[in-house]
Amino acid sequence: MQVLIIDDEASIRNSMSEFFDDFGIAVTAVSSAEAALDALQAISFDVAVVDIRLPGIDGDALIVKAHDIRPTLRFIIHTGSVEYRLSDALRAIGLRKEHIFIKPVADLSALVAAVQGLAS
Repeated sequence: MQVLIIDDEASIRNSMSEFFDDFGIAVTAVSSAEAALDALQAISFDVAVVDIRLPGIDGDALIVKAHDIRPTLRFIIHTGSVEYRLSDALRAIGLRKEHIFIKPVADLSALVAAVQGLAS
């Protein structure tokens, strides 16, 4: 399984990467949507964990663009915004309420389980 983590906070990227690694999940972690789009050109990821508040292209727009590049890619939203709601465009891609995780995630194993469920 290949997971792409997109978050502009280095501490979050690093802790999530290490946690996923403990479960034997291969991770590529990037700090921007632009870097994620570049990575998607080179690697076929199963799941992307996307922060919504990113510099430049935001997470919602990234998901739409990433879906265009890799239609089989699945997404988990990882956001600090408790007010976040899925747009119609994201619902059309297949995202649901259970794909949204609010930071900080108290138990990262729930995030791992969600990623594993989407990848299977």
